Amino acid sequence: MDFVLILHNIMRWVVLVLAVYALVRMYRGLFSKGHFVEGDRKALSWFSISLDIQLLLGLVLYIGGRWWQNSIRFFAMEHIAIMIVAVVLAHLAVVFSKRAEASASKFKRGAIYATLAVLAVLVGIPWPFFSYGRPLLPALTELVTSII
Repeated sequence: MDFVLILHNIMRWVVLVLAVYALVRMYRGLFSKGHFVEGDRKALSWFSISLDIQLLLGLVLYIGGRWWQNSIRFFAMEHIAIMIVAVVLAHLAVVFSKRAEASASKFKRGAIYATLAVLAVLVGIPWPFFSYGRPLLPALTELVTSII
């Protein structure tokens, strides 16, 4: 389970990087009135896929009982519910942008749903300043703690 937790911690950064990339492409296209190209669709898809992988890793941890170590309520209910909402919103960004006819509509729908997905992710992260929080870079935190 420790290995899965490490992967889950690493994957959160992959999700955030891909989220920023997707949002930049959506808002750039929206404000520049550009054409929705394959790269824009792929940006949304990769963001959505990264959330799918993160959810899968999280479910393995959830089933394995790792959520009880900090705050039962946050990890047992809030974290998983919010992250499932984020995954659904990311998938809606992909689907609704694909179904739209005009490029402007594709960018608008992608931007709206991807933004909502990112906001859900940010709300659902166990930030270190909360009582149930986790370090942003757990391996680095453990290394510094062991040196001190």
